[in-house]
Amino acid sequence: MKYVSIVRLAPGVDNMKRAFEVFGKQGNVEGTTALYAATDGKTFIGISESDAPDMAGIATYAPFFESNTTFPVVDVDDAWVEAMITAIDRMDG
Repeated sequence: MKYVSIVRLAPGVDNMKRAFEVFGKQGNVEGTTALYAATDGKTFIGISESDAPDMAGIATYAPFFESNTTFPVVDVDDAWVEAMITAIDRMDG
């Protein structure tokens, strides 16, 4: 399963420095396949692939975030499109 996590750093220069120090030592959360930083420098989007989100890895960085939203995602492929068409057809009656 793939997961997308959107996290936002808590305010404060000291917080940012500590978060970056931990990241320098720990690196990405296990299973991370991509990590993006928003241009605001406070918001980060991670994509991971695993059986379940890495709660230990998430807990490592949790003290530095004011918010963390993680949700499962799927590829928008032919199977997904077919499933959506079927679901929409069932809604129509």
